[in-house]
Parts: sequence; C-alpha cells; structure tokens
Amino acid sequence: GVVGAPLDGVPEINISQNPDGSKYINIYYAGPIRAAGGTSQVLPLILGDYARKILGIDRYKPTDDEVERYVEECQIYDEIVTRQYKPTDDEVRKIVRGCPVCINGEPTEEREVAVNRNLPRIPKNRIRGGMCLVLSEGVALKAAKIMKFSKKLKLDWNWLEDIIKVGKADSGDNKLKPNDKYLIGTAAGRPILAYPSRFGGFRLRYGRSRNMG
Repeated sequence: GVVGAPLDGVPEINISQNPDGSKYINIYYAGPIRAAGGTSQVLPLILGDYARKILGIDRYKPTDDEVERYVEECQIYDEIVTRQYKPTDDEVRKIVRGCPVCINGEPTEEREVAVNRNLPRIPKNRIRGGMCLVLSEGVALKAAKIMKFSKKLKLDWNWLEDIIKVGKADSGDNKLKPNDKYLIGTAAGRPILAYPSRFGGFRLRYGRSRNMG
C-alpha cells in the first residue's frame, strides 16, 4: 500500500484500546517511504475502516495530548523533509480526530518531540516519518479522491470536506497572475526551465549543441 518502503508498506496492524475501554484499529506505516502514491498510502485506512464496520469495532478516539503530539511531529518533520504539501495545524487536528482508524507509524528520525512526550499509547518520542507522510501527502493532499473511494464502500468520510481545497471564483478580476510557488521547493542543482509568466523562459533545444560534438 505504500510506494518504496524498504520492506513492507504496512508492517503491523493491531487492535488497541481507547481510554473508555472500547477497541479500535491501529495501522502502522513503515518508513522511510517516498512521497509518491498518495492515494495508495491511504487505502489501508479505508480498508481498515471497512473491516472495522464488519467486525463491529469502535473508532479511534484520540486524547487532546495525542492530537497535539501529531501536530508537533508534523511541524518537526517539515524541518527535516521537503514535502509536496504541508497541512496546517488545524488540518492535522481535523484529520486525527476525524479518521476512524489510528494513523500510526514506526519511529524513523533521530529527532524527538519536545512537548508531548511519553504518552501511554505513543511510548516512543522519536518522529514517525511514515505517519507524517501519509497524513500530509496521503489524507490531506488526496482528500477528494479518498471521499470517492469511501462513498463506493458506503463509509462516512464526510469530515474530509473541510480539508478539500476548492478554488473560489474571483469577482471581476480574471487576469492571469504569476505564481512562483513551485520555485520555493526547488532542490539545489535542479534546472529551472522557466520562471512564472516569463516570455521566452521555456526553451527546448533538439539535436546536438557545440559542447556535445
């Protein structure tokens, strides 16, 4: 279910216990994983919710400390790894509280959280890279696709509606404006073919040039 994990995409799935005594499904993601295949990253969560309904298992009920632990981990992971999409703190909170199964993961980074440490259900303090990637580039980035899959299986994932990015129509001003967002995450050494809305910026040369013989 996860592209490019070293051994297994999902190394462990278990049934854990909420503070009120009810049971929930706990899905661990391996790491490090590539930031690719965002839709396939989320399929174990959807299948886990489907199995949860059939087996009569309750949903994941995070505590406030656990929700803030997810927020802190994603903030720290932003400083370590460049990602395609970085969810806001409120989006992370909505995903953790809304997802009916627990998005968990193995510790992958040497850095540890500073505030929300030594939680009973998250005993290790190191950053869980697989969880951060699935939460941001899986659930947050592919929210619209996930809703389509969930509706086919008759699952209630309508909480994703608050996360789906819908472009609002401008009133009157329809001019095309330069957008330099793609330049922010450019890796060092990668060629930039064109700057936004720059005439003559995109050029492709076919055939051999002088330095090629």
